[in-house]
Amino acid sequence: MSFENWVKNSWLERLQSDASEIARLLALADGRLADYEKAATAKLSPDVQLGLAYDVIRVCGTAALRAAGYRVVRGNNEHYRTIDALEFSIDPKRKIIPMLDKLRKKRNVGAYDDYGLVAQNEADACGKMAVRVRKDIEDWIRKNYPDKLG
Repeated sequence: MSFENWVKNSWLERLQSDASEIARLLALADGRLADYEKAATAKLSPDVQLGLAYDVIRVCGTAALRAAGYRVVRGNNEHYRTIDALEFSIDPKRKIIPMLDKLRKKRNVGAYDDYGLVAQNEADACGKMAVRVRKDIEDWIRKNYPDKLG
């Protein structure tokens, strides 16, 4: 698969971006990461911690897509597609995507259906992954789309 195959499948659409948009997305990811760290320090619920950490990952995935000149088509499983598209940036061997998809599903249950089902170790794992993804995405953008970073 490729970005263009996803366009043909109507999962992505082409849409140019600029450095200011990428900067805003990375700043949003940084803000969510700071919120996650505060939530973990304050021992807020694992559900809240996982939700914030997951949001860092989702926003970083969006930044990668936008830097490449794409975005997920609205109403087309945006979170799932954003995470799955990490295959085209930081996870070409799909080593972390399956774990991220499990975290996405767990976050969805906690956000929409039930509360208290997230274990602390899941929230901690998501937090560690968020830190890693944030760094890896910026490195990937810097290497592949240096004009998109100030």
